[in-house]
Amino acid sequence: MNLTGVRNILTAHLDSLRDRDGPTGSYRGGRGRRTDLYASLDVVLIQTLMGGDLHQALSPDERKSWGDHINSFQKPDGTFTDVFTHHSQLHTHGMVIGALGVLGERMRYPHSLYTPFAPVERVGGWLQQIDWAEQWSASHLFWGGMHCYSMSAACPDEWKQAVFTWLDDHLDRDTGWWAKGIPHTDRHQALGGSAHILPVYQHHRRPFPAPERLIDSVLALQLPNTRWLDQPGHYPVSYLELDALYALKFAGDLAPHHRGGEIRDAVRRFGQNVETAWNSRRSELLAEHPHILLGLAGTFGLLQQHLPDEFTDTAKWTDIFSDRRLYQTDVATASSV
Repeated sequence: MNLTGVRNILTAHLDSLRDRDGPTGSYRGGRGRRTDLYASLDVVLIQTLMGGDLHQALSPDERKSWGDHINSFQKPDGTFTDVFTHHSQLHTHGMVIGALGVLGERMRYPHSLYTPFAPVERVGGWLQQIDWAEQWSASHLFWGGMHCYSMSAACPDEWKQAVFTWLDDHLDRDTGWWAKGIPHTDRHQALGGSAHILPVYQHHRRPFPAPERLIDSVLALQLPNTRWLDQPGHYPVSYLELDALYALKFAGDLAPHHRGGEIRDAVRRFGQNVETAWNSRRSELLAEHPHILLGLAGTFGLLQQHLPDEFTDTAKWTDIFSDRRLYQTDVATASSV
């Protein structure tokens, strides 16, 4: 599949959502919809995943304008208004760090979002209270909270060690899922949750204890229709599929001799499904909010990483989990309180 054409179409579509009367960085949630915070964040991230470098492509004044627009949604306590759908303040925080870090801009106000878990002695208790049974959404708290804090120079090594010790101790070594001994509410929870936790192992080059079992578990979840999401009527490419592709890439790189052919086959079959959806249901996909398109861009990025000879472009695509440019906490964050 030629991703150059996909990139050109997505770029043109995002440009059509730009608020012509607003500041640089002001984007609508779809044609005919209002401007919103997440649309502004999503466009930064999508352009980055497609190989762009907005820090170089934009002038300093344009980057500052974009950052100012994002910060116009921040309250003096450091939290943000206009949170997308059901997401949490910590999810929004992670998104803002990703966008402002890429732009080289900083939040206007300091925040105290890390306070509940920043002291080493609070690590275990905070992790224990996460809803591990329904961790797909609950893990956003880890991703936008503990992970972002861990990428800060202010984060001490002993704190990171405490986090990894807890995660390692509570990983089910037979499945590669969290948390050991806690049943999940449905088939999607472990995969959707793990994808928001695994990047902390990748970014800190920490050994993950059970890559082979994780591969087994992700492959076992793939449905006969090649998808991982078992929700009929859902739009044709979901974040759970991105999660599956990322988990397979992460674990496959750690255990390259474990079921490599089956991983490629699973990814290839799903990739063919994505190509069909892009060709036949493109208007439906483009009608979605840019936050859904962010998941689509990351899915294409992971397909290229898995099968670079089959998903081709002159640009190197990435994804929202592995790309360290989206985790520049010190660049994007005002001094925390």
